[in-house]
Amino acid sequence: MTPEPVRTDELPAAFELLFRRSDLGEQGGRVANALDLVRRRELDPEGLFVLRGRGRLAGAVLCLALPGAAGLVWPPQCVPGSRSLAGEDALLRRGADWLRGRGVKVAQALLSPDEARFAAALPRNRFPHVTQLCFLRYDLRALTGSSSPLTRSGPPIPLDYRPYDPANPAVFHQTLQRTYEGTLDCPELNGVRGVEDVIAGHRGQGRFDPARWLLALTEGEPIGVLLLTATAGSGDWETSYVGVVPEARRRGFGRELMHQALAEARAAGAETLTLSVDA
Repeated sequence: MTPEPVRTDELPAAFELLFRRSDLGEQGGRVANALDLVRRRELDPEGLFVLRGRGRLAGAVLCLALPGAAGLVWPPQCVPGSRSLAGEDALLRRGADWLRGRGVKVAQALLSPDEARFAAALPRNRFPHVTQLCFLRYDLRALTGSSSPLTRSGPPIPLDYRPYDPANPAVFHQTLQRTYEGTLDCPELNGVRGVEDVIAGHRGQGRFDPARWLLALTEGEPIGVLLLTATAGSGDWETSYVGVVPEARRRGFGRELMHQALAEARAAGAETLTLSVDA
């Protein structure tokens, strides 16, 4: 069996295969949501490949090419049988070739612990487990009085902030790149993509607003960057990235940047501020 692009009439069955490990109460909702995303052209089915058996689909994998030379992969799922492992491997190879042909430099799968149990094909095919991500959420709606996000254990550290200027981005890009030096935040990905790719990836998330990307300076010297993103259609903001250059670490600047993130989000009427971080 050779992986082939999915046909439009096969989409429901392909998504049912992909989500077959989900709880019965969730599978239908996931399939319906995926089909709705395809109809709204928010999910590109060109990266959906299937194996065809006798009168039915025998396997499927979903790959998405994202801005910034990045990609996402939903682990392949095959109908149980003697050739299911070979089918999974063939699907992943086909998906990886498709992503590579679209300029993707790094592809990843973001899975819950339950989903990861059914993704053994990934490490078999050069998708090593890199880390566990922690998703954190700050509820800004309940903050009043002394529980303001600006409550501190010590005095604020004065910083100057300059918004991102797409017409003159050199200092911002240089500072962003320097924050990766010696980082513990997914260091396995360092150097895989250039700073221009990284910027393009961040710009492709949510609603890009250069006023919410801040270069932080002290005494005229850049010490870090803060990237905030408003999630379309919700009251959520995300701390897409926060980083401090090596020589400015361990001096409270990271904490100061997070206070700024909370203040910016609350002033804009955001309900929550979220972030994900390498455990």
